[in-house]
Amino acid sequence: MAKQLSPQIIFTATKEQLTCPHCYQHMWLTAVSLTHLSSGDWIRAIEEFFRDTDILGIELRHPDGELFKIPYIFDVFPDENEAGRRWVTNFRKADETGMRPRTMCRSIEKLQCIELYAHSTIAQFMRGPETPRCSLTHFPLGW
Repeated sequence: MAKQLSPQIIFTATKEQLTCPHCYQHMWLTAVSLTHLSSGDWIRAIEEFFRDTDILGIELRHPDGELFKIPYIFDVFPDENEAGRRWVTNFRKADETGMRPRTMCRSIEKLQCIELYAHSTIAQFMRGPETPRCSLTHFPLGW
């Protein structure tokens, strides 16, 4: 009889974490390091990741334990007039120093998709005790 493996549970980041400038920069630096992915490839990669969570043995949950409802990718990143691709392109733009994002997006749903993909597939994206802390009262991404 085959042994049933329990799924790897990955918790979504909170709104506080996704909108914290320090956490946002940490996520952004990881995302822009993936230069092999075009804006369209980013959307495709997120879609494929969400599609394959069952096969990968991954369960996505909110911090309160509630199951994360995987959104339809084109509701989050619309294909109409390439709005989704433009958003990803703008998200990846750097300021004049090249080390910080040009702007901070406040679209929690889009940021959750980017963060979940980064957390689940990119080894250098640290979450947990090793994640740089923003302040003593703020839990960084992954806590």
